Amino acid sequence: MAAAAPWRDLGARPFAAPLRRVWDELTNPPMPPERVIRAIREAESVSEILVGWVQLAGVAFFLLLYAASLPAFMSMGLQPVPIALALYGAFVAWRLNRAYADTLSRRLLSISAVVDVSVLMLLIWSFTLQYDAPAALYLKGPTLLYAFILIALRALRFDTGHVLLTGALAIAGWCILVLIAASNAPVASDYPAYMTSLSVFWGAEAEKIVALLGATLVLALAVSRARVLLTRTAVEETAARDLSRFLDASAAKRVRSAASELKAGDGELKPMAIMFLDLRGFSIASASLPPSDVIGILQEYQSRFVPIVESAGGSVDKYLGDGILVSFGGDNSGSEAAKAFSIVPALLKAGDDWAVERARRNAPPLSVAVAITHGDVVHGVIGHDDRLEFTVIGDAVNLAAKLEKHAKLEHARVITTRAAFDQARAQGLDPPYRRIAPKAYVEGAAAPVDLVIVA
Repeated sequence: MAAAAPWRDLGARPFAAPLRRVWDELTNPPMPPERVIRAIREAESVSEILVGWVQLAGVAFFLLLYAASLPAFMSMGLQPVPIALALYGAFVAWRLNRAYADTLSRRLLSISAVVDVSVLMLLIWSFTLQYDAPAALYLKGPTLLYAFILIALRALRFDTGHVLLTGALAIAGWCILVLIAASNAPVASDYPAYMTSLSVFWGAEAEKIVALLGATLVLALAVSRARVLLTRTAVEETAARDLSRFLDASAAKRVRSAASELKAGDGELKPMAIMFLDLRGFSIASASLPPSDVIGILQEYQSRFVPIVESAGGSVDKYLGDGILVSFGGDNSGSEAAKAFSIVPALLKAGDDWAVERARRNAPPLSVAVAITHGDVVHGVIGHDDRLEFTVIGDAVNLAAKLEKHAKLEHARVITTRAAFDQARAQGLDPPYRRIAPKAYVEGAAAPVDLVIVA
């Protein structure tokens, strides 16, 4: 049976809700999939590199302090500070190299925490040698504050265990130093006496230990909650990246950058060029093929033509079996028609090259027909509840699908409306064409349409 939250009896009081939420986060952390775990580990690897460089900077800082106070050490036979710092610097450099190689194990990270705290405590203890004074002298120094930095460094990895370990080591190390100082120093009875003499005041040392413990626990709690948030963010980012593959680039960008939640009905009316590509001969070619080969043909077709469309800023609205619905103008550039017509030569060449390649393989012939229209369409979100879709809606979209079928009657590979053709010219492009078909009767169209047979 799962453990109940300690504040479950608080009922529905408003202040209890955040506590329950934190409790749920800590006791029921999300279980991410393996690929998300790998992403988190990559982030932690970067954190370990950052920790290594910060520690090397700390070594350099302490060496500078030592160099500045070198006269105080000149009378000493053995000088432990430079030796300890040199050994520690070598260890940190080796550990940083392992971090770059991404070969740091949890055991090595734990050993690093022990080494970090041990070196700090050794440096604090060395004050008795540096100043030739009783051990109680280092109780007055501020060097213990660096222990908080060591604990905070462990928080960069989002690992609660190592934050707690480093904090526990710092508390244990300071307790040992306090006991060493108390072994040959008087015990003060009040704070002023403690501050004005080389004595030990248990209350002051208890406050330092409580401060270390409090900082450790607060950081551990913060890291634990941050890791939950990191996991959820990584899960959502991975899901968004995967889901964006089911949307065209502009739609995916709009979803990611939306200031508020998108909902059905969100959209805008804008002038757009609509292109419809259809694979001719596909039904005959795929009639006797196994499903895997049918999918293979579609993949081959889409991989040849979609990059051409996207290179000109076209957005694939949807795949309709062997058809591809494309829109230009989502970026509001004012050159949507020119962009659509600019890739016609590349589409024709890709179709010719593919036909030659299939002929060499004795594969059934396939060709691609292209229809282009232009007009004001609604570019937005449709759907219901949790199932939404970005799409384009309007007469230009419907006419593009009808034109593709009409292209067979005109024996055309590329067909367009006169309005779309003129719009491309108005936008600075002068596309070549084969002939004009005025007042053509397009099945399903409400009125005759002036057409241009491009190829």
